[in-house]
Amino acid sequence: MLTRELRAILWLFAALAFAAGILLYVLSGNTDDTFSWSIQPPLTAAFLGAGYWAALVLFVWSASRREWDRARAALLPAFVIAVLLLVATLVHFDRFHRDLFGWFWLSAYIAVPPLLLAAAARQLRAARGAPAPRGRALPAGLRLVLVVQALALTGVGVALFVSPGSAGSLWPWTLTPLTARAVGAFCVGFGAAAAQAVWENDVPRLAGSALAYAALGALELVALARYPGELDGSGARGAVYVAFAATVLVTGVWGSALARRAAVQGG
Repeated sequence: MLTRELRAILWLFAALAFAAGILLYVLSGNTDDTFSWSIQPPLTAAFLGAGYWAALVLFVWSASRREWDRARAALLPAFVIAVLLLVATLVHFDRFHRDLFGWFWLSAYIAVPPLLLAAAARQLRAARGAPAPRGRALPAGLRLVLVVQALALTGVGVALFVSPGSAGSLWPWTLTPLTARAVGAFCVGFGAAAAQAVWENDVPRLAGSALAYAALGALELVALARYPGELDGSGARGAVYVAFAATVLVTGVWGSALARRAAVQGG
């Protein structure tokens, strides 16, 4: 059973992710005035906003579950992204606005990791000894795709976070050191989510992550359609990025279809 504390934390995270998505995805060209730091080009803001709205899908789905084993997929990516964004914030705090937006961002990311750890610890104590029901194993093809995507997302994300100067050769549009680390944080977080799905190897537990994954792929493709001129002029990295985002969308839809079928069949 999902504890009240963890459910409340997930709903809080959902509200914050929704607000961040509005500021970054909808108002991506207005971050000078309405966000915690100025982000250029707007495609970067839209990328980050898509990450927040994909996380929103996962948080809402997880908070709506009764079973802990169905909701826990949200914890690892949320914790990874929060910790990495906190580190990026502390390293580049000179780039943040000294206003309500900037101080709220710092306060939120200082608070999120310990809050999440405390709620997770309470949940683990409550669930101790309770058998976790097993569903159906993922198809081998889906597991293989998720392994490849987890490796790609984590590898690129770590490279961007550790060495933001590598963005010029890895990423299809211009990133600053701060935005490279922010983008890297989301890549590592979603890579962790894909790896967790492989490790869990359970279709019903994949449902929330699959919906979030489909949302991520779709939102990133829409962002590219909004700002096509900001991609790398050579086109090569841009084509790879578009293809990868499309595979994320397809993988998410595939996983969602499997989860729905399992739910109908009682698996």
